[in-house]
Amino acid sequence: MLRTVNPVLRGWAAYFRYGASKRTFSYLGWYAWWRLLLWIRHKHPHLTWKQLRRRYYGTDRITEGGIVLYNPAKMKVQRYQFRGAQISTPYNIDEVDPDGARFRRTNHDDVAFVGQVSEYLA
Repeated sequence: MLRTVNPVLRGWAAYFRYGASKRTFSYLGWYAWWRLLLWIRHKHPHLTWKQLRRRYYGTDRITEGGIVLYNPAKMKVQRYQFRGAQISTPYNIDEVDPDGARFRRTNHDDVAFVGQVSEYLA
């Protein structure tokens, strides 16, 4: 079960790590832990909590055969940086001041390319 659940948890955490999602990752880790623990209880109905803890519960997480349940709360969350001024576009070369702070020179600044773009837009 851990071989199935861990890649899914890692994938979700990697995809959503660029948002404000630290609390959600914490909740997701808690939810996955409880669901897996309830599944283990269902799988072994006659074992006591003490026996389950001894068999499956490692240092603060569920472990089996050297595989540990992935905790998405450990994923480093980082926000996207605003880079709207740095995204190059060939369409505004004639209109934007090249000396301005919000302009980045691209390799599309030759006259032929600008002419093609102007004809296309006209």
